[in-house]
Amino acid sequence: MSDKPPAPLTEFLHLAPPDQRLDHALVVAGTFKVDKFNEMLFDLTGIHLPDTIRRASGKRQAEYFAGRYLAALALRHFGVEQFDVLADEKRCPDWPNGFIGSISHTDNFAVCALAPTSELRAIGIDCQDILTPKKAAKLWPKIIDENEYSIISAANLELNYGLSLCFSAKESIYKALYPFIRKFFGFSAAKLCAVNPRQHYLEFQFSPQLATPIGINHPLRVYYQLTDGRVLSHISLGPNQINA
Repeated sequence: MSDKPPAPLTEFLHLAPPDQRLDHALVVAGTFKVDKFNEMLFDLTGIHLPDTIRRASGKRQAEYFAGRYLAALALRHFGVEQFDVLADEKRCPDWPNGFIGSISHTDNFAVCALAPTSELRAIGIDCQDILTPKKAAKLWPKIIDENEYSIISAANLELNYGLSLCFSAKESIYKALYPFIRKFFGFSAAKLCAVNPRQHYLEFQFSPQLATPIGINHPLRVYYQLTDGRVLSHISLGPNQINA
C-alpha cells in the first residue's frame, strides 16, 4: 500500500482525525461517499476483492472496501503488510495470528478496531445511525424486553436514542464473543441492566449458558459515543476476563 493515497481514494474516503486508542485497541475510522466509489480502488490499494463482493451492488462494494481499507491501515500500524482480511461463513473477519479486531459501517461511515491478543482477547465495535422515533416505536420489542425498556426510560433517554444504543451495544457484544461461541445468538442473550450516561456506558447480563463455557462471570460493559446522528459502541475483554 503506497504512503500517498491515490486521488480516487481521497475523493471516496475521508479519514477521521488521528488514529485513536480505546482500551488498548487502535481505532481507525472515516466517512465515505458511495457515489465516489470505483471498483478499481481494490486494485489501486491492494485490497482483496472476494467473488461474493464482486457480484454485489456498488453500495455493498463501497461499504466492504471502506471497512477492509481501514483494517489494512490498522494492521499496517502494527507492521503487518498485505494481509487479506477474509471472512468466514458468518461474515466474521479472520485476523492474522496475534491480533483481534472488529469492523463496522453505516451507509457513509466505517470503523475498525484492532489490538494484539497480548493486550485483548476479544473486541467488538459497532456503528449505527440513530433510529427515528417512528422506527424505534415499531422495532423495540424485537431488540429489548419490557424490563430493558424500563431501564432506558429511567435513564431519561428518548426511546429512539436508547434503543439505538442497545442495538449497537448488543451488536458489539455479538462481534466480540462470536469468535469464541461460534454460533448465532440473538438480542435476548444480552440483557440491559444499567445505563451510565455520565460515563457513557451500558451494562449487560450475558446468558449464563453462553458465558460460563468461555469463563465470563461478570456483567459486560459496553462504552458508547453519540455524534453526528450516529452511535458508536465498543466492548473489549482482556486476557483475565475471558478464558476461551
